[in-house]
Amino acid sequence: MVASLQLPDPPLSPGQFDRSWTGRLEELLGLGRAAGADLVEVFLERTDHLGVLAEQEAITSVSPAFGMGAGIRVFRGERDGFVSTNDLSSGGLRNALEQALGMLGLELLSHGRSGFEGLPELRDFGSDKVDWLSSSPALAEATGRLLEGTALLQRHGHHLQSRRGSYARDWQEVLVAASDGTFARDVRLHQSLGLNVLAADGEHRSSVGRRYGSSGRPGHLREWDAEASALEVCDSAGTMLYADYVEAGQMPAVLANRFGGVIFHEACGHLLETTQVERGTTPFAGRVGEPIAHEAVTAIDEGLTGGAFGSLSMDDEGMEPQRTVLIENGVLQRFLSDRAGELRTGHPRTGSGRRQSHGFAAASRMRNTFIAAGPHSPDELIASVDRGLYCKSMGGGSVGPTGQFNFAVEEAYLIENGRLSRPVKGATLIGEAKEVLPRISMCANDLELAAGFCGSVSGSIFVTVGQPHIKVDAITVGGR
Repeated sequence: MVASLQLPDPPLSPGQFDRSWTGRLEELLGLGRAAGADLVEVFLERTDHLGVLAEQEAITSVSPAFGMGAGIRVFRGERDGFVSTNDLSSGGLRNALEQALGMLGLELLSHGRSGFEGLPELRDFGSDKVDWLSSSPALAEATGRLLEGTALLQRHGHHLQSRRGSYARDWQEVLVAASDGTFARDVRLHQSLGLNVLAADGEHRSSVGRRYGSSGRPGHLREWDAEASALEVCDSAGTMLYADYVEAGQMPAVLANRFGGVIFHEACGHLLETTQVERGTTPFAGRVGEPIAHEAVTAIDEGLTGGAFGSLSMDDEGMEPQRTVLIENGVLQRFLSDRAGELRTGHPRTGSGRRQSHGFAAASRMRNTFIAAGPHSPDELIASVDRGLYCKSMGGGSVGPTGQFNFAVEEAYLIENGRLSRPVKGATLIGEAKEVLPRISMCANDLELAAGFCGSVSGSIFVTVGQPHIKVDAITVGGR
């Protein structure tokens, strides 16, 4: 016999996920525990998204989207079952719980003791964020700023074949309740905008883009310096348009700050998530306390930097973020861990359980991940190289499951006799994390962060990458 939930459904609209959900969640969690689950977790979510695309002098796409749903996960031993639903009625939640339990061979009972004593007082991280959505730019303001950006690209650029501007605003309200006493709510706001150009003159081509993003700043788009961004994009496109192709080979490289940190994020950061430990795909498993990088390297992941794209008041399992030192002076210190990672690998949780939406179970994921600043100036790094490559701006790339990578360099210059010489294009950095980390021998004092998106087992999430200028003693450069 299947138990039924007796409490009335709380209001869904208007309103919010607040204390009125306490009784309903307590009954749901108790039912799961009585069925034999070691732990039951409920993730409630509401979202409001706006996406705008400008091409040349026209708005070509407007994409509003609204969502609401729940993700229910149950654990028994080291196994878990997860089900998501858009039906937040009592029947919908009960059905999702029943399906999740069924994945573990458990059934809802008509009676029985759960051992669950109820939820504590709600920890509400969103109480001072009630006006974030209403204070964000409306559609008319967003389109106006994007068209301003594409007009500035036309003003400052040369030989431009296409100009694009994009804007996205993502608002999210979440409530997490679990039978271990987790009960927390938050409101998140992320805004990002990008400018992209394609320049062409005869057989010469260059394509350049830049992305800017923030969290928790409703006025971000209003404060955007569109002129500076357009100048940055157009200067880079103009420089690379007539650049010669780089010659392939192994050489020293200096990688610029900000988005240069994407290589560490993709090739190394993922290998320090317990998701990879569970899969057996990281070469760093079992190496805590051992050197895995040059002593010049200290790497950190945290969710605390104000306004950064990967910052958060709590993760998607209701845990507050912390500053996690991954590598200190070359020595591996710890892994990023979520609830399942702690259960299956023994690595303590770090406030890193993240998911794209209620449609995904949380997994160990990065937040703001960067190589820490060092004692040198960027000029010192360049001066230490007789002949090599300066990577001013990184493009896209791909990463293998154990850290093999190749990344395109969007803007690059040769280094000759310790000085920057001519620009070159077509460069690709090729390597493997465990080989490249010991070769990062110098870090400059100009750490900066950049916004990005990261896709993995729990969907696409907002992250920050970053680093100061770094010197890699030797890396394979693909070219012509």
